[in-house]
Amino acid sequence: MTDQHARVADRRPEAPSRRRPTAEVVALGVATLLLAAAFLAEPLGWWGGDVHQWLPPLSAHVDPTLGWALLFVVPLAVAVARRGPDLARTLPWGRLLGATFGVGALWGVGNALVRGWSGGIVAPLSNEDEYLVDVPRVDSYLETLRIYTDRILLTAPDHWTTHNSGHPPLPLFFYTFLDRVGLGGAAASGIVTALIASTGVMAVLIALRALGDERRARVIAPFLALAPMVVWTWISADGAFMAVAAWGLALLALGATAPPGRRSLLLSLAAGLVLGLCLFLSYGLILLAPMALTVLVSARTLRPLLPAIVAALVPVGLFALGGFWWVEGEQILVERYYQGKGELRQHSYWIWGNLAVSAFVLGPATVAGLGVAVSRGVRRVRALHDGSAEPAPASTEPVGGAPEAVVARPTVSSRFVAFLDRLAVPATGWMAIGAAVAIIAATATGLSKSETERIWLPFLLWLVPLVAWLPSDRLRLWLAVAGAWTVAVTVVFRTT
Repeated sequence: MTDQHARVADRRPEAPSRRRPTAEVVALGVATLLLAAAFLAEPLGWWGGDVHQWLPPLSAHVDPTLGWALLFVVPLAVAVARRGPDLARTLPWGRLLGATFGVGALWGVGNALVRGWSGGIVAPLSNEDEYLVDVPRVDSYLETLRIYTDRILLTAPDHWTTHNSGHPPLPLFFYTFLDRVGLGGAAASGIVTALIASTGVMAVLIALRALGDERRARVIAPFLALAPMVVWTWISADGAFMAVAAWGLALLALGATAPPGRRSLLLSLAAGLVLGLCLFLSYGLILLAPMALTVLVSARTLRPLLPAIVAALVPVGLFALGGFWWVEGEQILVERYYQGKGELRQHSYWIWGNLAVSAFVLGPATVAGLGVAVSRGVRRVRALHDGSAEPAPASTEPVGGAPEAVVARPTVSSRFVAFLDRLAVPATGWMAIGAAVAIIAATATGLSKSETERIWLPFLLWLVPLVAWLPSDRLRLWLAVAGAWTVAVTVVFRTT
């Protein structure tokens, strides 16, 4: 080829390359396929027929309604989508916490009232399987505690309702307490439960800020306020469990990041006490353990671990002294679980059907954020493997404070911390990893088959912050999508 021909060839336009789909599109595509398969599995007989749920994979019915509360809910969503990101970035921290809680509570009650006062507020705790049914049977807390495990099995002549059989005694005691202070009944108890649940978003923001991730915490605040999971936090006690667990993790984050001393110790003890009480709200909340560990990993310290464990053992010991041994209750629960629908629900379906439920509860915005976060994480791991990732900056402070101190030999712990620094995972990422581990462990037990849209709320809450990975120029769009998804679920489905 002559030089002239070579110059002509160099000027030829390159063939247009195919544009790869973004991580957001890929994640939404996978979630859509998963949901389609989960909804079609039973009608098409892919799993041998009945998988024993009302509308697999959801515990719900298709029951469209257009309630008057839509006149309030829709403008609220529009206002948050338009002004939320700017306000979240500029509001003082205390006001941001209050605004996120307030808007989230209004969003929850508004969506609940779409189905009216009776259908959205009273009905959820009026079911014959709910906690309130057994409240009149609690004459003495200590006596109830002593006989609690005797009434768990379905074969017991005076067994508890489904929810009380499936949980430790604390929820029943809580609703008994509300009844005795004049807040009994489905309406009052439901409102108290939902308001407690609404505080969980503040706990998430506080934890992330304590762990040094305030910038992302501000980004996700409006998404927490409009989170689609509010459809379930306002109709089940699991929403309150979610909030209590979130506060336990927030206290642990505060204790881990406070300077060593009395304040750090007290916060760590408080965290352990709250997380220990969580064990008596739901047996499944023992899976908060990996999330507590990710708090400590994010804070790069194990200092709060021992005091938190000691404090967590206090409620365990007190309940045991009262006659309820947690391990025995959990073992009997497993037997009770397989006396009911747990025996009939095929694990082979729910092991992935529950993931479809999770995508449904989290909504498109969080799913898209998950896709972007995973994509960036994979690229980071590849860069570390190839050696192209930038190393963590070395400390310029002299060891021991002496001008000519000899550099200490790296220990196992220091090398581990250096490795974590090279991974460059922010607190939002670590908490999401902890939540994912908890969900995988729950699935592996075979005791989380269906109804995970409420049972997994304490874990799913920490996946919502993944929206911080979405492109900043599309945050308003994704907020609008989150609001629209929530309203659509509220209008189309009646959850059970």
